[in-house]
Amino acid sequence: MKPEEFFPERLRGDWLKIGLEPEGVFEIRIRVDRSVRVIGRQEIRLPFMYGERELEDIFRYLCHDSVYAYDEERRQGYLAMEGGHRVGITGEVACADGGYIVRHIRYMNIRIAHEKRGIAGVIAPYVGAADKRGQPLNSLIISPPGLGKTTLLRDMVRIISDGKCGFCGCNVGVVDERGELAGAYRGGATLDCGERTDVVTGGDKRHGIAVLVRTFSPRVIAIDEIGRKNDAEAILHAGVSGCAVLATAHGGSVEDVMKNSELEELIRLKLFERLIVLSADADYRRYFEIFDAKGAAICGRSLLREPAL
Repeated sequence: MKPEEFFPERLRGDWLKIGLEPEGVFEIRIRVDRSVRVIGRQEIRLPFMYGERELEDIFRYLCHDSVYAYDEERRQGYLAMEGGHRVGITGEVACADGGYIVRHIRYMNIRIAHEKRGIAGVIAPYVGAADKRGQPLNSLIISPPGLGKTTLLRDMVRIISDGKCGFCGCNVGVVDERGELAGAYRGGATLDCGERTDVVTGGDKRHGIAVLVRTFSPRVIAIDEIGRKNDAEAILHAGVSGCAVLATAHGGSVEDVMKNSELEELIRLKLFERLIVLSADADYRRYFEIFDAKGAAICGRSLLREPAL
């Protein structure tokens, strides 16, 4: 989607004048009565702002004027959109059905998904085929927010599913709770996760893994952003079921994720045979390092090159 397509018709004029290219936009930050900011390789302060009425209009537009149909997503603090885009919402919250729901939206963060086919090619040899069947090594991608760990995981899934980069092709199950990994929308994937990939969206990781293992016979299970309570149990279930596990987690280093008790247990048990750490420099060039299950480096800091278009 182009940046202007996230906004109702009456607000698009300013965006069309600026003419931002979608590939250069990662986030659009909107705060009531504050200048809109666009996050890309650099942060841009735009010469206009929105008030309370405009934020309400934007929200209604994104909900297709069916606000109450999106109550469950509002409780989670975001709207999942076709194409893997996600709109974070916050402001004044109120109690609702034992939880909380955003009642007055005053802040939005539009996170624009990008599909980079081939970006995981440089990682693939290190994830390797664990056996002749082409099943990869259990791998955890670690990075701070916004460096593309979900994009990298998606491309790894596609490569393994389609049988590229030395893999023979196999069934892959994707647990996509938030709709970002597969761009899940109304139950279907809108981003390319490979021709042998099945997706479970909604629910939680434990339920999604159980459904896939029982009925879809995956050789590999991919999960985005682990670290919450019960994630370790769900991943261990996948492992003992004979599935390889590909996952992501927030953190700037292996030491960072070890501070999370759930992740520390998985790493201590050496469930993940490859730990892939992403980082970036001041010019937003991205790098990767790869460690084995014992924490020994098997690939020093290397540039993560984007594939040629």
